[in-house]
Amino acid sequence: MVKELLKHKIFEIISDTAQELNVRAFVIGGFVRDLHLKRISKDIDIVVEGKGIDLALAVAKKAGNPKVAIFKSFGTAMFNF
Repeated sequence: MVKELLKHKIFEIISDTAQELNVRAFVIGGFVRDLHLKRISKDIDIVVEGKGIDLALAVAKKAGNPKVAIFKSFGTAMFNF
């Protein structure tokens, strides 16, 4: 189950896009915890060294969901996949 979660297409999209934008991105938070506990988690938090909003916009576009909620005061963004 754990290996299947990490093979999800969204991780490939995030990785490829981060490389294209020349930023480093890391999965953090509850998803990592649940992964270690072998639980399914549908919420993925990504921290970015660089412009996280730019990464979110590019990933969402590649994932086919151009609707991104941007929270400028926090420097964060969110979208559904």
